[in-house]
Amino acid sequence: MSIFLNVLFLVLGLTLLIKGADFFVMGASSIAKKLKVSSMVIGLTIVAIGTSMPELVVSISSAAKGSTDLAIGNVVGSNIFNMMVCLGTVAFFSPVKIKQSSKKIDFPFLIAVTGMLLIFGCDAILDGLGYNWLSRSESILLLVILVLYVYVLVTNARKDRRKFLDQTNELNLPNDGTHQEDEVKELKTWQTILYLIGGLAAVIFGGECVVSTAQFLAIKMGMSEVLVGLTIVALGTSLPELMTSIMAVRKGEKDLALGDVIGSNIMNIVLILGTVGTLAQVPISVAMLTDLLILFVFTIVFVIMCITKKSLNKKEGFVLIAMYLAYMAFAIVRNYCF
Repeated sequence: MSIFLNVLFLVLGLTLLIKGADFFVMGASSIAKKLKVSSMVIGLTIVAIGTSMPELVVSISSAAKGSTDLAIGNVVGSNIFNMMVCLGTVAFFSPVKIKQSSKKIDFPFLIAVTGMLLIFGCDAILDGLGYNWLSRSESILLLVILVLYVYVLVTNARKDRRKFLDQTNELNLPNDGTHQEDEVKELKTWQTILYLIGGLAAVIFGGECVVSTAQFLAIKMGMSEVLVGLTIVALGTSLPELMTSIMAVRKGEKDLALGDVIGSNIMNIVLILGTVGTLAQVPISVAMLTDLLILFVFTIVFVIMCITKKSLNKKEGFVLIAMYLAYMAFAIVRNYCF
């Protein structure tokens, strides 16, 4: 009976994730039009924070219960899943264009915060300590970087807007209030709020349903806390990013899909681990340090793919998904054989 109920909640969670992501994208796109900023910026901020909420809730709850490997594994696994599977899947079915602004700002930020997290976890190597951990001071620094990142995004969005208005006036073009490439439906204010809150609530609750049921089934299979965090929990909390990206592409909002993934990965590190580490210092196991190294390598490969091409296509999508499957194979073998 318990297994039947868990499967039922799993189906319910997936349904809420799909519909919640759909409504959330519609609300976020409407905000982009109302604020006269690009969908890319909305994806990097509002949508990224919203779809990172499941990771934040799970990580804080795990850390509070002393399951630090689960807390950090959730972030590491989610970031790998976002890059490899979310964008890999989107690129496999539809090319994802890479904007020049992302190459100058977003990708360097992503590499920097991922590299910092790896360095923060190398206390035993760098400081000669007998342990590794994410300290409060390091976590506060991550939160400072979060503020800096959002400030840079908003400042650049305003510059882009002013540049667009100047070009519009010079060319005597009609100003329709937005410069997005695709036509976005502008909802009424109350509708926008309802779509955002309702969609986000459905995404978070759906993610919790998926995580709790998958966790129950995974533990029955003898999986370690590290593997559960890297796989089941990470996959469950990353489903919002996957569903949001797919729905965004279906609606022609490819900038939103790319922005959501990049923004979510940055937020997962600076917001989630910054918050968790500020509340309590977080120990980092040797196994988790290995996964941090893998995350950094994957991030470098992902960024190189993006900055050397104008778009991610089916070939790159296949490579990204294949890399994720190889990593999953490694994690499973490590769990059961070592």
